[in-house]
Amino acid sequence: MVKIFNGTPHPITVLSDSCITYRDDIRKYVCSGKPVVVAEIPSHGVLSAKMDTVEVGRVGDIPVFAKKITGCDPMPEGYDIVVVSALYATAARAAGLDTSKLYTIGDPVYSEDGRTILGCRGIAKVE
Repeated sequence: MVKIFNGTPHPITVLSDSCITYRDDIRKYVCSGKPVVVAEIPSHGVLSAKMDTVEVGRVGDIPVFAKKITGCDPMPEGYDIVVVSALYATAARAAGLDTSKLYTIGDPVYSEDGRTILGCRGIAKVE
């Protein structure tokens, strides 16, 4: 059995392709009809990236800031897969961590009107 750690703040609901279509007009995947849940992965707590914000100049009277990734929480041990935010994945790469077990959410799936996230198509390997 594959051990998955969900390092996002919410459960991950993976939906079956049987109800999913891509709508070009709203550029989103949508679920028509009743969603069919393939898997649900509960949150194990958030893995966070650490960021600093520094003022780097001005454009007229408007301050301009830069965001710099300064680190991230350590990855948990004992899991085959660790699902994280895209920001955490970027921070882990910048920190030189082994990202071979890292995944992010793969393609959110919305209600037919494109407004409510119902789940996702799966998970995406961090490359």
